[in-house]
Amino acid sequence: MKSILVGVKNVLLWSYARGTWQYDALCLLIVLAVFLVPSRYFGDRDRTTLRQANEVHQDSSKAGATYLVIEADELLTFLEKQNKDELSQYPKEAIPLYLRDKLNKNVTVVDFKPFISSKRAGYRVWFK
Repeated sequence: MKSILVGVKNVLLWSYARGTWQYDALCLLIVLAVFLVPSRYFGDRDRTTLRQANEVHQDSSKAGATYLVIEADELLTFLEKQNKDELSQYPKEAIPLYLRDKLNKNVTVVDFKPFISSKRAGYRVWFK
């Protein structure tokens, strides 16, 4: 029992010298953990996490604005139905039209940011 506790203490305090098999085993465990543990466990905040399109969320970072993800394909389809294809190059004008139609009320766009992920492209829109 005492040898097990000594071994655990040595691992926790990293008391093995370089070049020993114990040191190499600990390094291998760390490398395996980095590559095998899913990234969501590391708290990668800089990576883009896409919310489901058309879900409206409150966002405290934009002074009470509401947050919505609009996919680029969805916005283009809307503009085609409205016969306003020329606005596809001007999202600043197209997004308020889309929101007015979708929400059935006039809104003020606080901010929008385009995004591109491996699967889709679109806009993150904050509005009031």
